[in-house]
Amino acid sequence: TFYNNKDNIELASDFDKKGNSYWDSIRHEPLSVQEQAIYTMVDSIKNVPQFRTALDLLNLFINGYKVIGNVELGPYFTFYSYNPIEGNRLRLGGRTSNQFSKRLMLEGYGAYGLRDRVFKAGGGATYILKKQPRTELGAYLKNDIEQLGQSQNALRNDNVLSSFFRRNPATKLTLTTEYRAHIDHDWFTGFSSKLSFRFREMQPRGILEYERINEEGRRVQLPFIRTSEIGLFTRFAYKERYVYGEFERISLGTDYPVVSLQYTKSIPDLYGSQYNYQKVVAAVEDEMKLGIFGRLEYRLEAGRTFGAAPYPLLEIHKGNETFFYDDYAFNSMNFFEFVSDQYASVFATHHFDGFFLNRFPLLRKLKWREVLSVKAVAGKYDNRNSQEMLLTNNIFTLNRGPYLEAAVGIENIFKFVRVDALYRLRYLDNPNIVKLGVRIKLQFEF
Repeated sequence: TFYNNKDNIELASDFDKKGNSYWDSIRHEPLSVQEQAIYTMVDSIKNVPQFRTALDLLNLFINGYKVIGNVELGPYFTFYSYNPIEGNRLRLGGRTSNQFSKRLMLEGYGAYGLRDRVFKAGGGATYILKKQPRTELGAYLKNDIEQLGQSQNALRNDNVLSSFFRRNPATKLTLTTEYRAHIDHDWFTGFSSKLSFRFREMQPRGILEYERINEEGRRVQLPFIRTSEIGLFTRFAYKERYVYGEFERISLGTDYPVVSLQYTKSIPDLYGSQYNYQKVVAAVEDEMKLGIFGRLEYRLEAGRTFGAAPYPLLEIHKGNETFFYDDYAFNSMNFFEFVSDQYASVFATHHFDGFFLNRFPLLRKLKWREVLSVKAVAGKYDNRNSQEMLLTNNIFTLNRGPYLEAAVGIENIFKFVRVDALYRLRYLDNPNIVKLGVRIKLQFEF
């Protein structure tokens, strides 16, 4: 039983704050001369200018920020970007560093488009109320262009890579004024709840249009839509493990399924909110290890909107118009291509881990790994939503049946590159689509 529990090590909250005298006092045997020399060598290397420079560059590449005392400038990949609406976009942002505070982080940015000549900005604060169990408070505001219908895993719209490595120009954008606040609490490790409030005013930009039929039966333009929402998000990941920073943390996963539930309720008339609806989204995801046959990752999700709402507030199915593979999006689907008020989706990816390619001596030396993925979504759209806003500009529903796409790929190319060949299997008559395509992804897996 001692060895069976080797992975369930609990670390004291102050383990990294103990001094050398403490460790010397509890060490079973004193350090040898050679061991003491190793400690001295490591401490010396940390002060070598070349090493510190290399460490700073690595931190800049991974985190996107350059630390300068109490401030971190960045992220660097948003300093310049381009889209047809703003033209050349310049952005400067930053946040406070751990040297400023390990409880409070302030952040902000300003951006300017040389074509639309409109200044955009955003900012906010995060405060860690407690670290064990973790309790976080946050408040943010912004007035900026954004791409609705992106997944949480997608490159930001103002990322320089997404500006140029894309198959369609970014012409379906939204100017959003947003105020939001939240409290996020861990009941215990792996089980958390997040209570939030959000106000949004959205205005269409590019080829997007907000139109409805008035009482006289004529099409009229809507200059904006407004909504105020409260939301409750709960996530349960049994025995999940993390790598913690002062403000951020990275999940190391769990051997059990991860379940999440999101409930959102609009508040009519609050700050001019125009709509009355409720939304529920439930999801479960897991990774199943299948021995010599590799491993299967899957995500099942279902959601429904109760009450009528305009299409920007419904489920805009996650598309991808870049050449980068997105695990949480339909990579052959355009942005704003499909909208539903109730839906169910499945994402499945099987990593064969060399089950086939290892049978060929040359390919076995390359250590390439085969991967197969299938993604599908079925949905419905109630026409009562069109009373709030019409579907325009090649926005479709899934009332003709589910959308389906598949991909075959090779991963572990040069240890961190994955390349997939995509196949779109349904709705092949929609305009401006890609039936066959290639996507690339950078990933580090061990």
